Amino acid sequence: SKSKGNVLDPIDLIDGIGIDDLVAKRTQGLMNPKQAAGIEKRTRREFPEGIAAYGTDALRFTFASLATHGRDIKFDLQRAEGYRNFCNKLWNATRFALMNLEGHDCGQDASQPMDFSDADKWIVSRLQQAISEVHEAFAAYRFDQAARAVYEFVWDEYCDWYLELAKVQLNHGIHALQGTPEQQRATRRTLATVLDPFITEELWQKVAPLAGVGGDSIMLAPYPLADAAQRHPDSVARIQLLKELVNACRTLRGEMSLSPAQRVPLVIEGDAAVVGALAPYIAALGRLSEVSAVATLADADAPVALVGDMRLMLVVEIDKDAERARLAKEIARIQGEIKKAEGKLANPSFVDRAPATVVQQEQARLADFAAMLQKLESQHARLS
Repeated sequence: SKSKGNVLDPIDLIDGIGIDDLVAKRTQGLMNPKQAAGIEKRTRREFPEGIAAYGTDALRFTFASLATHGRDIKFDLQRAEGYRNFCNKLWNATRFALMNLEGHDCGQDASQPMDFSDADKWIVSRLQQAISEVHEAFAAYRFDQAARAVYEFVWDEYCDWYLELAKVQLNHGIHALQGTPEQQRATRRTLATVLDPFITEELWQKVAPLAGVGGDSIMLAPYPLADAAQRHPDSVARIQLLKELVNACRTLRGEMSLSPAQRVPLVIEGDAAVVGALAPYIAALGRLSEVSAVATLADADAPVALVGDMRLMLVVEIDKDAERARLAKEIARIQGEIKKAEGKLANPSFVDRAPATVVQQEQARLADFAAMLQKLESQHARLS
């Protein structure tokens, strides 16, 4: 109630407001003027710096994300801050796309051939899935789920992965694919068409022509519809493998405390054709000097990561004493976790009273710890 001094004006969330102006606004026109001092004290405690400017898009997205069924909305400024970061991410992604699209052939002319990569087909497939999820959420009036589907697609898939893969396909650096004009045309086409449905008016006006989309405004444009013909399960599976290999490589770098600037070779025991096709992406995203396939990994002191039937190892000299000490510390920690989990599962009170799902989770944790311990002990024994 504005007359009780507990209101947040949406305009203040959009444009921002200083603490003194916020206090003045909240203490005007009160039902009980004697409450002004208390309201000022509470306001200065809750908003010591006033309210930051979050922008219209961030506020709209925040309200959509909070629109769940069956509970009161508890507005949280941290959510608005998170979605302001999301909007900034989207603007930065669009800025990158425009740098690579404007002044280039983006495939608007359908008569020009295009050769789409697995990465292009994967992100287009994920777009179809996201569109379907949003339509299902709209049909159920679950705007929170629609917002989550858009957020996860844009942030996790398009920005965090596809833009990095597109850089490999468009650039001519050490790890670039040196793609043909048909391949680069396809990448630019994908950059534009996948970005198009999810952006605000100002960005849409810049990207839509590059994506071959006509119209006066995004508000009058037809909403995207999923196209089953644009789903490519084989490409999705190959990019999933790529993501697992890159994540495994990053884990190895972390285990060996390598700085991001330190580029080292990676060898992979596995199918040479598969490794060769993915090598430029792995090298670029894993910050590696090179990626090569071998029939069998040579015995070495370095840690090894497993991805399916593939084994990965960074080729780098290590301090054996320091690595043994690190492994011993990690082994002791895992042994402690195993002891705690075994203690829980040996306690009849826990097993009988805890929900079955909780007991199963604890059993799964124990199995994971046991597998991890075996791996660590093997590495420690090899170093010893």
